[in-house]
Amino acid sequence: MQIYRKTIVAAFLIICGCIGLGRFGFGMILLNMQESLLLTTAQIGFISSANFVGYIFGVIFINVIYSYFSTHRLIFASLIFQAVFMILMIFQDNYFALASLYSISGFFMGLANMTLMFYMATIIPKNIRGKALGIAVGGSGLAIVSSGFLVPFIEANTVETPWKISWLIFSFLVIAIAFISQPGIKKHVLHTPKSTSSKIKTFFKIVNFWKITTLYSIFGFTYMIYVTFFVSSISLNYDILSSVSGEVWALLGFCSIFSGYIFGLIADKFGAYTSLISVFFLQGCAHLLLALPVSIHFIWISAILFGITAWSTPALVALLTSLYFDVKKASQALVLVTLIFAISQAFGPIIAGLIKDTTNSFNEVFYITSFLSFFAMYSSYIFSKQEI
Repeated sequence: MQIYRKTIVAAFLIICGCIGLGRFGFGMILLNMQESLLLTTAQIGFISSANFVGYIFGVIFINVIYSYFSTHRLIFASLIFQAVFMILMIFQDNYFALASLYSISGFFMGLANMTLMFYMATIIPKNIRGKALGIAVGGSGLAIVSSGFLVPFIEANTVETPWKISWLIFSFLVIAIAFISQPGIKKHVLHTPKSTSSKIKTFFKIVNFWKITTLYSIFGFTYMIYVTFFVSSISLNYDILSSVSGEVWALLGFCSIFSGYIFGLIADKFGAYTSLISVFFLQGCAHLLLALPVSIHFIWISAILFGITAWSTPALVALLTSLYFDVKKASQALVLVTLIFAISQAFGPIIAGLIKDTTNSFNEVFYITSFLSFFAMYSSYIFSKQEI
């Protein structure tokens, strides 16, 4: 694993930028944006989901784009363009304009993330692939920790629209990561982009494809609701200060740094589906604690449970597709799985926002997501007993 150290560090930083800051950082600025622009929860959900509409298009076009550009150039350009459209958001006050720009930003986020996953699945040996992918996806946790402390600090020291200052800082950090990560991605120059010619309909006839897709879609729907509305939910239910919610968010982020590595180790030793049983059980408990009328202390437990499992599922899904499809089909299988996953992500915040506006509570939302997580746990158990 030593010879891949620079590449894994670079991958960690790329995920920190494109997914962590560009996506999960939005959860920390969401409340201030909503208050500044007088938006409803459904409108905020629309902006959040727009990001994944763009992500979906990024996933759709990645196979074509990936076949024409070298990995390091494509990742660099994607990060730069993602950051540019993030910056443009701070000049908008209309939620539709914000959603449009965030959608384009999501397109480039999808390109950067999928290119990195292809690259890692190609160059990292199978015996350490779970750990390597697990370390990489932990980059999102570093971004969450940073935003959990940075955003409340800015809000406490800024009179007007602090969300814009926070978002601008996130954008410049993404640009910095685009430059810093280049040496690690250039290191293994033997990688060359590959195009695939397998017909899409052939994957729809493969049972393993639907097993992976079902679990990933449930995760996409439930986790997107959790990370988008976690801060809003605890602020509504417990009337806590922004600094306290930031501390809880930072704790979640800190725990999530290790999530991919821990469950990647379990997957390398016992199998990916076995690892997913534990992941979905802990996530189901995390969701349930946000739904139940419990003491404020339990939100810390929820954050820990979700954080310790947070980014393990994307790594495990990338591992599963690389193990159970040959090299030529693996990238296309991952694209299709991720496409359906992204669609489920896009619907999550919209549905959650509508339920909250109707009931004036997030409790019902998290009852639903906890049920789905426990269902995914049971499905993982069934899949682990079957030959793949």
